[in-house]
Amino acid sequence: SAVRIIGVENESHGARLAGVRVSSEQRAGVVVGGVAGRAETPPFLLPGSHFGAALVFWLVGSVALVWSAPWLVAGLFPLPGVVGATHLFTLGWITTSILGALYQFLPVALGTPIRSRRLAYATLVLYVPGLALFEAGWRGGGGGGGGGGASAFGAGLLVFVGNLAATLVRAKRRELTWWALVWAGFFLLATVVIGVVLATNLRWGYLGGGRFGTLGAHLHIAVFGWVLLVMIGVARHLMPMFLLSDGGRVGPSRLAVALVAGGVLGLTALHHLPALVGRWIPAVLIGAGAAAFLVQAMFFYRRRRRPALDPGLRLAAVGLVVLAAGLLLGPAALVRGLAAPRLATAYVAALVLGISLFVAAHYYKILPFLEWYHRFGPVAGKQPVPRVGELYGEQPAVLAGAALSVGAAGLVTAILAGAPVFARAAATLYAAGAALVVVQMIGISRRRPA
Repeated sequence: SAVRIIGVENESHGARLAGVRVSSEQRAGVVVGGVAGRAETPPFLLPGSHFGAALVFWLVGSVALVWSAPWLVAGLFPLPGVVGATHLFTLGWITTSILGALYQFLPVALGTPIRSRRLAYATLVLYVPGLALFEAGWRGGGGGGGGGGASAFGAGLLVFVGNLAATLVRAKRRELTWWALVWAGFFLLATVVIGVVLATNLRWGYLGGGRFGTLGAHLHIAVFGWVLLVMIGVARHLMPMFLLSDGGRVGPSRLAVALVAGGVLGLTALHHLPALVGRWIPAVLIGAGAAAFLVQAMFFYRRRRRPALDPGLRLAAVGLVVLAAGLLLGPAALVRGLAAPRLATAYVAALVLGISLFVAAHYYKILPFLEWYHRFGPVAGKQPVPRVGELYGEQPAVLAGAALSVGAAGLVTAILAGAPVFARAAATLYAAGAALVVVQMIGISRRRPA
């Protein structure tokens, strides 16, 4: 069985657990967010391979962002290069990271591992090469060569949704996180279905003038219905642990799940209807739910026992601030619509970049924990081992966080201001930060006991 814990940090002769010391034998069972039997804990290869692929997609996407920066300033979001860069972030970086994290996280949060590890590996085999082929099609100028890739990664996502559904059915803990993942899985399925509709429309053109409305629904269902709901459910456990916070009340998280799920469900079913019903009511619900999540995160930070924030926790806070800025741009972008493409582009960029920073921040927490657990846990107590936080350099992490933060904020500002040169410079700074993070993650993965 899994025992939830808060605030695990390895020491040379023991582990600190919210002030309680545990033995070396117990420490060998420490997992991110819990203590679980090894039978439930997935092999490092499963989450690790997803994290490795996600980092490659992020690095390529960051370079594509530099190339696409002038188009973003011009509000040319339908261009193949912009579409390709967007999918490198949303599908390549964010979604691949989520899949890897969930495989490690499910035994802790729900008390049950993913239903089938074989299907989890099958998802990876379909998804990563398929997405790479899909991106190659967009790089070629129009996605025509990526049809097979889209079919492969779409099939991979469908396999994942089925595997997740089978896992959720078996889970005995059915609280906030369970409901968040139920709805997230449903909206991931909806994202895939609408993506197929948009892809086939490129050939047959049956959406006509409604293609941009469908594109907007597709994007928002993916960002809020899939990604944000997973963030809410996972952050409920991970943020208090990493911040050494008791978390306080979780009412805002419950409200966030209910409002976001309700709003995205309305958008999924009604986006083709007039604006009041199809867009404004869902937007109000989604915005209120996202705001509730930000309030919950603020509670976690304010109630922390850790006075000084490490680079990962600071970067997570910046990511939430950028996400909040995107939410503030949302109403104006909805009112102006296609009449202000640059505003709409800045709004989407703030959402995607804010979430990207939040995801990158958790790499500084999750990957060192996993590396320590699998590499150093078995020898802890038998020989000196490093602390979790010593598996990476703090100063390079601070530098990477600063580059990512300034780059993301600068790019959104440049898009709003219509400054292409500034936008490319900001995107370059962001890409440099991403490259530094990738180098550090490679360094962590290569650490071994003496």
